[in-house]
Amino acid sequence: MKQKILTRLKSTQKPVIINGAGMVGETVLGFCRDNGIAVAGFCDGSLKVEGTDFHGFKVMHTQRLKDHYPDALILVTAAAIKDVVDMLREEGFEDWVAAGPLLEDLDVGQNSPALDFHKFSVETCIICHAGYLNPERAFLRSIDLIITERCSLKCKDCSNLMQYYENPKNVALDLLFQSVDALCLALDEIMELRVIGGDAFMNKQWPLVVEKLLGEPKIKRVVIYTNGAIVPKVDHAPLLKHPKVLTIATDYGALSSNMDKLIHYFVEHGIAHRILQVDSWLDCASLEKHERSKEDNAKVYQDCCAKNMLSLSDGKLFRCPFAANADRLSAVPEFNGDYVDVLAAVSSPAGVAGAGRKIMDYVLNKGALEVCDYCNGRPLSGVEVKPAVQTEEPLSFRKFPRIQPIHQYEK
Repeated sequence: MKQKILTRLKSTQKPVIINGAGMVGETVLGFCRDNGIAVAGFCDGSLKVEGTDFHGFKVMHTQRLKDHYPDALILVTAAAIKDVVDMLREEGFEDWVAAGPLLEDLDVGQNSPALDFHKFSVETCIICHAGYLNPERAFLRSIDLIITERCSLKCKDCSNLMQYYENPKNVALDLLFQSVDALCLALDEIMELRVIGGDAFMNKQWPLVVEKLLGEPKIKRVVIYTNGAIVPKVDHAPLLKHPKVLTIATDYGALSSNMDKLIHYFVEHGIAHRILQVDSWLDCASLEKHERSKEDNAKVYQDCCAKNMLSLSDGKLFRCPFAANADRLSAVPEFNGDYVDVLAAVSSPAGVAGAGRKIMDYVLNKGALEVCDYCNGRPLSGVEVKPAVQTEEPLSFRKFPRIQPIHQYEK
């Protein structure tokens, strides 16, 4: 595969454009220069980097690439390769190659507690591109596993809708384990499973969940998300130090009340971690029906940057965290076509193989969801708001009746 891509890049008469003005794009640019491949420019789907200088190139927005290079060969570096390929096709570009195979010989080993995010990004690109280029394998890049509705913060613009939970609870452990077992039966590989809430550390049983995930060979990486308010016990440090585990803490200043202690804990125990600094959020957290046309809803979905942020909630696989939590909250009607019931799929007459096909068809071919009409939309170019603005009381919303309880919680 690597040799085929190299030959393609060296023999093309088309201008080579690298898609992705980031760490992996920088690495691929170096690879191209070392191998005598002329790069004509960079494009990126983010408006934030449009027009900026990147290693001597002025970054073009992908939607405007046609104006400059209508017959380009695109070298894709983003881990979310499906999103990029979909966007390229929408813009009329069918000639592209994946960068992942070109990078497979690079050293991506981690040698210190502070995550080398450059190596991490390259490794992610390699794994995700390998999965995408082997369509016969049931491979998923990333899945959020909701283990709790509890959070130490109540951010009014949280895109995971934590601000609407009046009485947040932890998800029942047996249901979590059944959901993970069913998902892994149906799939060949999951690059990363992201343990989230709320704040994952708000569920005191998080170590049992992580141990369960580490015991599943099909899950290559376990990522735990927290906001810097809770420092785990010393007894849990060996678990967090496991080579498959990465902890990501978002720093919200004074609201992340134990961030300094948490960083000290990570460093002291040699735990791989990353601290995120966030200066803005997208305004995508309201719950209201918009009455859009089918065509307008499809456009909202097409432009959404979260439509492939898969979320596993009580055995059901949703396209995005908004859909998963809107369902948990009963904030939308029962849209059975918006998700795959993984627990039901693996026990159906079609069996495990049928469940895998159903999941992959959903991931690769499912278009706009019914729930999209209740969402503001989440385009990369959307309206930005100040992050982590707190609300004293849960936000109100309309609840839709359910025939029976749809969630199981720990007592």
